Amino acid sequence: MRDDNPPDPFVPSPLRDNWYQSSSFYGSSFALITSVDEAGVTSIGPYQLSFPFEVIKRRSWMVISRPSSNTVTNVRRTLKCALNFVEYDRAQIETILKFGYPGQPPAEKMAYNTFTLVDSPTPGRTGPGLPRIIGEAFQVFECTLDVERIAANPILRDSASAHLLLNIDNILVKQRWKGRIDGSGDDMPRVPLTYGFRGGATFWFGETQPAYKLPIPDLGARHEVVHYEANRIDDVVRFTLDASKQLTGIPRPFLRQVLEGIVRQAKARGVAEIGPEFLEVLNKERK
Repeated sequence: MRDDNPPDPFVPSPLRDNWYQSSSFYGSSFALITSVDEAGVTSIGPYQLSFPFEVIKRRSWMVISRPSSNTVTNVRRTLKCALNFVEYDRAQIETILKFGYPGQPPAEKMAYNTFTLVDSPTPGRTGPGLPRIIGEAFQVFECTLDVERIAANPILRDSASAHLLLNIDNILVKQRWKGRIDGSGDDMPRVPLTYGFRGGATFWFGETQPAYKLPIPDLGARHEVVHYEANRIDDVVRFTLDASKQLTGIPRPFLRQVLEGIVRQAKARGVAEIGPEFLEVLNKERK
């Protein structure tokens, strides 16, 4: 039987500079980075290559940019910046597009700014060299450039692109979203997307659909398995059966790691028996 819908074959795409937008499709969110120029004025630059770098113990962010950009120049001088994340607003997209056009002096760029710049509410985060933040943002990461770790890493130090390793000092979230971080609400911020610069003439943006949530699949270990594994970790610290029943939702690949962490906390506090009450204390501290 003839196939009227033959499969679409994969074909090679040439590897070029800026390959994420010249050789492939990479749709992502972006940050609007505020930094302070030599005149003390806060300017805004949009950055697609901007993403979490370290997420446990250290909290840091990586930004990849042209070395000559205004933002890189400002941050290397002041060491401070703020990453502002806004929801999708079609009326603001043209402003964001203009912000990303290279070679503009900060004063010229800010002349057509339609965002509201406000002082940070963080104590000690206002004054010379400290950027203002975007009032319309739903969250802001206030950051400091980690000069020492960049200098010690040849990949970050010697790359043809500028790699800004930013330590996250503070996270600010609008009040209406604060209670939804744990997913207990019915919605999430509607972040805009970009596919970047295409064909030498266009910049592509997109609007996300409303987020939705699904329950975690019931793939956790049975409580008998949790109980057996938990009480093999340490000769002194023991888990009660009721505590083990509360830990059945942990995915199997992470079970041992989580149990070892709980045991470390118990030993540090002189606790020999881990019951539901101790787990509740740890959960409250984690939140």
